[in-house]
Amino acid sequence: MATKVLVVSAKGGSGRTTATVLLATSLGEAGLTSGIIDLDPQASASSWISASLKPIPGVEVFEKGRDYDFIWTDTQPLVDPSPETRKAASAANIILLIGSDSPLDLHATNMTVKNLLTTPALKKKTHLLFTRVLKNTGLSKQLDGNAKLLGVQRLKPVIHFKNCYREAAIMGWSALNRAAKDEIRNVAMVLLAKTSK
Repeated sequence: MATKVLVVSAKGGSGRTTATVLLATSLGEAGLTSGIIDLDPQASASSWISASLKPIPGVEVFEKGRDYDFIWTDTQPLVDPSPETRKAASAANIILLIGSDSPLDLHATNMTVKNLLTTPALKKKTHLLFTRVLKNTGLSKQLDGNAKLLGVQRLKPVIHFKNCYREAAIMGWSALNRAAKDEIRNVAMVLLAKTSK
């Protein structure tokens, strides 16, 4: 049975779609298959996969009836979740909450936590992934404290701000340098370990 991962963020530009596609790509490298459901009206994840110059091994737009190891649901930015997103949250094995270390982003993320994670069961399966983090800044040193304020468990690896992530939508996995690939693989392996529990 597929592991269902709901990927949410409070704001656009947080790296939600980039994280979704690159984490699925990393798992594809490891021989695991992913179907991606795109609930974002902009359809960025679907466009990325469909417009890729070469197929992304193990990753495709979700097709009902196909067997996958992972089913990722990429949502639109949300503070007030739609009924469809609430249903996907209930069905998910993991809710991956994407946010940056920006104080304004954290404020919006807190609103998403309050409006979507309305039960202890939903909070328990939610993991906060910080993205677009600048290394060695005051904000980057407050990640643990900010996760505690949100009341959500934090994934220890982060996705740092790197230009190659922005280029990945055009060039795919090959746009990433070694450090970026290692960063994505690290997050993917942590998620994989959480699905094994």
